Amino acid sequence: MSEHLAFIGTYAGPSYGIPAVSVDGDSGALRLLGINRGIEKPSYLHLSADGRRLYTGVRSPEFAAQGGGGVAAYAIHGSQLQFLNARPAFAGPPCYVKTDRAGKYLYAANYREGSAVVYALQADGSLTGDAIRLQHSGRGPHPSRQESAHIHCTELPPAEDLLYIVDLGLDAVRAYRLPAAGDRALTPVPEADLVEQPGAGPRHLVFSADGHYAYLANELASSVSVWDLHQPHRPRRLQTLPLLPPGYRGENTAAGIKLSPDGRHLCCSNRGHDSLAVFAVDPASGGLSLQAISPVPGRWPRDFAFVPGGRFVLVACQYTDNLLCLRFEAQSGRLSPVEGPFLTLKDQPVCVKFRPE
Repeated sequence: MSEHLAFIGTYAGPSYGIPAVSVDGDSGALRLLGINRGIEKPSYLHLSADGRRLYTGVRSPEFAAQGGGGVAAYAIHGSQLQFLNARPAFAGPPCYVKTDRAGKYLYAANYREGSAVVYALQADGSLTGDAIRLQHSGRGPHPSRQESAHIHCTELPPAEDLLYIVDLGLDAVRAYRLPAAGDRALTPVPEADLVEQPGAGPRHLVFSADGHYAYLANELASSVSVWDLHQPHRPRRLQTLPLLPPGYRGENTAAGIKLSPDGRHLCCSNRGHDSLAVFAVDPASGGLSLQAISPVPGRWPRDFAFVPGGRFVLVACQYTDNLLCLRFEAQSGRLSPVEGPFLTLKDQPVCVKFRPE
């Protein structure tokens, strides 16, 4: 029996925190291992490449004078987390955190404020020094969702040669040079920006393993865009495809976007339609073709992750407080619930991160 460890981000109050769960890689069965309590609003998690550290945005009274939010670092000991330290985000709790593979820097996104912070990391994984702070400005055409900049994601391509900052409010992914020791600001690389269609509302992006293609989930348009990055400073949009079936007119926003472990499939979650859309990836062109849109037996599937091995997908349903495992059929792209009960969690599960193996 193969067991895989995952940590779950939540909108927890101070009495709850970050659950740790085990997923059986053969059956998809779920088991709650425990809850790392006393961590408030850990809604997005990131695990270091070596699986030894966990980073998350938090709310803390320590940072009340600086917006209330911070970034916290933890050492991972099995399913338990040991607090290392925290630094202010100069905003509310960040909605996205990311580190480079070498563990030198952490990048965090502040959605509401349209800002980002960068911290250097010490050898033990803790955050150090003063933050490099970035503020976006501007607006998009959507009157209530794009009234200002809203940074939703800070990502690095496989080569880690640029920092991509996804701004839902500006309909753009802004590119920046990576920081170096002593830098007090991020340097824009505007020729490498990915500029989306007006009102698309880009949210998250992922990269092909070779970094030649970027896949961007557009929250407001409920679509996915494919970008050619063979020449990163001359990006080209190749495709934009809908995530919803023809004729659907109900409420929906796109959320998570993930590539399968083998890179042959791309999956995006729909909140409102409550489904996962699966696309086949053409390895030659990077293009997508829709395989299936499968319903999720829960409300508002905000995030998900492929279980290592690629046979199952673990889904966090925010409004039904449940964590469920779906069997993935690669040939058809269909997803179906595994036998056995769902795992019910408190405080809105919204992020799924497996410990690297």
